[in-house]
Order: sequence, then structure tokens, then C-alpha cells
Amino acid sequence: MSLLDHFDFFNPEVINDPYPYFAELREKAPLFWTKSLQVHVLSRYEDVAYVLKNPALFSSVDIRVAGKLREERSSIDELGSVSSLVNSDPPIHTRLRSLVSRAFIPKRIAELEPRVRELSQQLVAEMLAQDELEFMDGLASPLPVTIISEMLGIEVSRRRDFKRWSDSLISSSSESIRTGKMSEEAVRNGREMLAYMTEIAEKRRREPQGDLISLLVQGGEGAEALSPKEVNSFAVLLLIAGNETTTNLLGNALLALIRHPEQYEELRRDPSRAACAAVTEETLRYDSPVLGLMRRATQEVELGGGRIPAESTVMVLMASANRDPRKFPNPERFDPHRDTTGLLSFGHGIHFCLGAPLSRLEAPVALQELMAHAPRLGFASRQPERIDYGGSFFLRGPRSLWLRKS
Repeated sequence: MSLLDHFDFFNPEVINDPYPYFAELREKAPLFWTKSLQVHVLSRYEDVAYVLKNPALFSSVDIRVAGKLREERSSIDELGSVSSLVNSDPPIHTRLRSLVSRAFIPKRIAELEPRVRELSQQLVAEMLAQDELEFMDGLASPLPVTIISEMLGIEVSRRRDFKRWSDSLISSSSESIRTGKMSEEAVRNGREMLAYMTEIAEKRRREPQGDLISLLVQGGEGAEALSPKEVNSFAVLLLIAGNETTTNLLGNALLALIRHPEQYEELRRDPSRAACAAVTEETLRYDSPVLGLMRRATQEVELGGGRIPAESTVMVLMASANRDPRKFPNPERFDPHRDTTGLLSFGHGIHFCLGAPLSRLEAPVALQELMAHAPRLGFASRQPERIDYGGSFFLRGPRSLWLRKS
């Protein structure tokens, strides 16, 4: 029996380990039609890269699932989730990216390293003071959310709210795809966030400070300033794409190391920045924190050995592409020494993840500090054998990792 006979993106077995399903998709159905979602799925590296490289053929706007827009427009408008970098095409995308990219140039990201290292050291020390420690809440989650909050200029007293808003929006994403509605909790948290971000945006417009929100609302250098709703939309993007991506990346990296003792021991012997960066890159390939994205075909396209009709929705599985043996030999092997050039974990082309340099700074530094100060870590007795990955198909990372020092 084929795994694809009962394939469903929201099947707990698929969420727990999608990679056997991805392998079968690549070999037996490189263009796969999901009847429940009304989506064409592409899983091979060459096809996924082609979609990401061609935004004119595969739009990020008006993406439809199960034959209709899976959003309530009034709720979306009310929550201020207007066009953002993720769901816009040029020229809107060009305008937004030209403004916000100034905050993510390599020089600015590099300047964050001392703060990232200081915070990593503090969090590692606090976490290791416990007999049994929870890695996700102890290091993987607070590190990126604190850095993002500091970049934006959010008060310390509201950072727990930012994490709550992020968790609520993410947890509701899978259900909204299935039902077309946002949960009441997500709507309530979205309203709270919009009200707060509108207030802060107006304050920064009147009295700019040296933070990212001030940059966004002031514009300059030929770039038009963002409206308060656009600032809110961008903050949501940072919370979900930036915060959650790095959190999942760290969780997936440590999980891979624990499950591969030889590679773990090698990193403990040499916890250099280069070695930790190599583990980060291989984790991005081996167990990507973002599994896939959706696009809309603007015209009929022949791809994946079949025909994709105009105006239909296409899902590209970057995590499957990163395990395509046509691109990466022995893809099921976790090998930090491999050449990961061309991995698609952060997308490609005009929608390449703006926060990728930040994630590639935070994860290696955090791993380096962990390796420098922690003995070998293993699963604690309270950690279930089956890892809980939550209910989202698109974002992949352990919800908790209970560990013991050994």
C-alpha cells in the first residue's frame, strides 16, 4: 500500500514525520493533487526552485485553498494584516522590502552578535541550573523573541505578550486553513497586537528612536513610510517568520544532535563558530523549520510531469526539495560536513527570507554557548518518546524538549 493512499497534510503521522511521505511524493507523484485542499503539490528540488524563482508565474497574492479564499476579509482588515512581504508581488513587495531591508543588512546584523552572545550565555546558565531542563522555553524560544523585540523597540514588560500573540497566531494557522476562519482567541490576540502596534507606531512617528519601528514609520532614503497597519503586519511577519523559525531551527538542531551521537560528540570536541554554523546549515537542510509555501499560478504551466491550470494554488515543499537525492546525495543522513549550497529553507529569489542572516547568526552562537557550557544532554524521563510538533504542517519544530545532564 502506498503512503500516498491516505496522505493528508494534517494527519498526525505526517506531522510527526513527513519525510517518508515526501520521498514517495518525489518518486511517485512529483505533481500531487490534494482533493481536500484543492492544491497542487510540488516536491522535487528542480520544480520547487523553479516556482520560487518565477514570481511572475507563481504569485503570492490571492492564494486560494479548497476553492475559495480561506480568510474572512473583514477580520483580516480589522486585524491590520494588510499586504506584507510574504503575501505581495511587485511593486508593493518592492516598496516594502526596500524599506525594511535596511534593518537587515549584513553590517547591522553583525553588530548584534555581542548582544546575542550575552543573552545566550545568560539563558544557558539559567537553564543549566536546573536538574531537568526544558530547552525550548529555556533557550530556543526566549533568545529570538527577545532579540526581535529589542530590534523593534518593544518594552520589556510587553515581551511576554509578544510571545503569546505569536503562539496564538501560529496555533490557529492550521485550523484556519481547514475551516477558513480564525479562532476567537487568535482574533482577540490579533486585536490586542494591532492596538499595541498602532500606539507604538504613532509614538515613534512623533518621537523616533533608534529602533526598527522608528525606521519603518519614518521612511527616508526615497522609501515611503509604512502605515500603522503595515507596521503591525510586518511585526506579525517578524514574530512568526523570524521568531518561530529560529526557535524551531534550534530545537531541530539539538534534536538531530541527540539522535546522532557521533555528530554530537564531534561538535562537543570542536564547538567552534564554524562547526556550529555547519550544524545550523545541515539542520536547515535535514529538518527545515519551514516545510512549504503556497503560490498561485498566474497562467497554465507544465511542471512536475503534469499540467497546473491557471489560477490554481501550488504548494512547494522546500523541506522535500532539501532531501531530494538528485540535489543532495544520501539526503537522509545528517552530515554537517556536506555541501549545502542551494538549500531552499529560506526560499529563493525576491521572497528570500529577509531574516535569514539573523537566524544564521542566532543559531550558531546559541549552539556554541550551549556546547561550551553544557555537558552531554539527553532526554529526560519526562520527555515523551514521540516528539510533539504541534498542529501546524507548515512550521516544524518540537513544542518541548525535556533534557537531563549526563
